[in-house]
This record gives sequence, structure tokens and C-alpha cells, in this order.
Amino acid sequence: MKKSALISISVVLLALVLGGAWYYGNGADVKITDMYVSPFGAGDSGKLNITLQNNGLKTVDVWLEIENAFVDENGVSYSTSRLIISDNSTNPWDEGTVSLQKPIELVPGNNSVSVWLGYRLPGEYPVNVRVVQNSRLLDEDTYPVNVPFPELHLKLEDEMEHTNTSDVYRVYGYLLNYGLSSADKVSTNLTVTNEKTGEIVFISSGLYSVGGQDKSALRTWPGYPYAIVEIAHGKPSGDSYMPVQNVIVGKEGDRFLLNVTSRWQDQVTSAELHIPAQDEGR
Repeated sequence: MKKSALISISVVLLALVLGGAWYYGNGADVKITDMYVSPFGAGDSGKLNITLQNNGLKTVDVWLEIENAFVDENGVSYSTSRLIISDNSTNPWDEGTVSLQKPIELVPGNNSVSVWLGYRLPGEYPVNVRVVQNSRLLDEDTYPVNVPFPELHLKLEDEMEHTNTSDVYRVYGYLLNYGLSSADKVSTNLTVTNEKTGEIVFISSGLYSVGGQDKSALRTWPGYPYAIVEIAHGKPSGDSYMPVQNVIVGKEGDRFLLNVTSRWQDQVTSAELHIPAQDEGR
């Protein structure tokens, strides 16, 4: 091989070595030192708070790439690469406070950054965070986000109106949720049993939804009770009690047991109400 060719090859190799050394030697030294999430429920927006430590002596620009930050009701994950929240952001789709294109500017030392999270169903979701500069991975970590399940309960209460012809009980029901996550399409069944005969005299069902740490009234029309029980002293009144659809009519001496059961995924909760009350007398 000619001497000139060897020299050319040597020059090329030296350029590559020096270029690589310059590239990696001048790259940012950034580490993920902490990540945490404040509790939030399914159907709500949450924030992943990240602490990035810039170990260099000057300000650097980096990108965050987030995987598994949004997951829909079908389990499909959506990437929110480079979705950053500013300190005054309250809406994940507010273009004025959310940056989709700008890199993160990190000063020397610790820097705090937040990104939006959102999940339609409760469960545990591993959120992967990558810190990138000029297509070079600086650091990577995964944080398990736990979205709690709803905590469903039922409550029944009644009001009685006494007339000359009958006692009318207005029954009010509530689906309570002590958990952070909302629950949609909660299957709720009403079963009414005549306690004297043991016969089931009425059945109905419906779907209800309740938000996190909230309650939802069991009713068809706002301002009306969930059910009405009429105990006639003689001839029934014949009142339809519309728009209430759960109407039970009995005669004097009858006692009814109202059972309401709600089911959502693996959760089952129920409540019972005796009408008249077992210790009630006239």
C-alpha cells in the first residue's frame, strides 16, 4: 500500500476518533434523581413530577420522551413524547401552558419537570421516562403509577306520609364512592320481597355512574325518589306516582324487604330497607 494511502486512512480514523470524543465529551450529563405522582383516579388527569439533575457547569437543552402516560379503556397506550407542563398549567390540552415542541432547559443542579398522565381504568401502569439530547440517551427510568379502584357503597333511606287511606313511603337511594376513581355503568338491581309470604313482588334494574369521592342518586328523574311503597288501609289509591317507575302497592299488615345490589367489575355492594320498619307501629 502506498504511503499516501496510509496517511489518508490515518487522517480519516483520527478525525472519527476526535469527532466521537468531542461529541460524547461535550454531551450533557443529566440524571433522573426522583419521580413521584400524587394520588389521582381513573378518568382524571394526574401529574408525574420528575427531578432532573444537570451535573454540568452550564445550561443544557434536553428532551423528555414519555411512554405509557395515557391509556384508554381498551388498554391502548398513547405516547406523550415531549409533552411538558409549565408551573401554571391546569389543563392537559391548554396550548398556552403545555409545550409540545420546545426542549427543556436545565440549569446546573436539580430541575423540576412535570408531565401529564391519564388513564380510563384503574390499575398499575409502568411509565417509562427517557432523557434525550441530540438523539443520544442520557438517562432512563420507569415509575409504576397506581390508579386506585372505586370503593362503592349503597345507602337507602325513606320518608313516610300518613293519610286517611294509606301510608306512602318514599324511598331514596344513593350510590356512594369513597375511592378516587369514577365508576361508569354500575349495574344496579332492586328486588322487593313480601316478608309475610316470602314472595318476590317486584324487580327492576338500571345503570348508574358515580364520580370519584362522590355520590349519585338512584332515580330516573331529578327531584323524585328511587321507589315508592304504598301500604293501603283499605282500597289502594290508584295513584300511578309517575314518573317514579319503582312502585309497590300492598295492603295493611304487609311488610316489604327492599334489597338493592350494585355490581361493577369484581365489586359487589348491597343495602336493605324494611318497610314498614321492623320496630314501627301505628
